Amino acid sequence: MVDERPALDSILLMCQQNSMPRLKRTGKMATFSVSVSPETRARLRKAADRAYGGNVSALIEAIALEADRQDALDWLLRRAPAVEDGAFEAFMSEMTGRKRKRSRRAA
Repeated sequence: MVDERPALDSILLMCQQNSMPRLKRTGKMATFSVSVSPETRARLRKAADRAYGGNVSALIEAIALEADRQDALDWLLRRAPAVEDGAFEAFMSEMTGRKRKRSRRAA
């Protein structure tokens, strides 16, 4: 069984940072049951309290929306051409704020 905790942690972190929009649900809703560990249940409740006024259903809606976004990103990345090492290193340097090495030239 694959450990899904890192994925859930990242979703909960985004909820904590309020980067996900609050969802307004309209239309017919379906009720269903899920089985989770007591620790996961507590984490879900805490995230719902923090980001959705205690509404666990809204948190589940946000998790489903994020899963759709991840699927779309995976779809795009599978079709993207490979990135060369030099271009990747330049991108990572820019993203992490490290300055590029400058060549030293004699004046």
